[in-house]
Amino acid sequence: MQEEQFDFENWMKDVSEKNEPNDKSDPIVEDEKSYEEKVARLEEIVSLLERGEVSLEKSMELFQEGVVLSNLCARQLSQVESTIEKLMESGATIDFSATDDNEIS
Repeated sequence: MQEEQFDFENWMKDVSEKNEPNDKSDPIVEDEKSYEEKVARLEEIVSLLERGEVSLEKSMELFQEGVVLSNLCARQLSQVESTIEKLMESGATIDFSATDDNEIS
């Protein structure tokens, strides 16, 4: 009997696709938080996983939440980078003090 090999890359792809930010039915997806709050939660998750004091099931839940948060942070950073590139090209100015952290476009 041959053991089935776990395909981590496909699993990550599935997790990412199932947890798009528009899916408000899943409590794990919260794009309402600021970038800094998401990073703080990611750090908390990493710390919990590194200590190894949580069950395997809880570890998987935390890992999945971390993947989603990581994707949200990466998307937000990409949007900021794009905005900065556009500003640099056009020479336009923007009042960042009036910009809501969650509404970067």
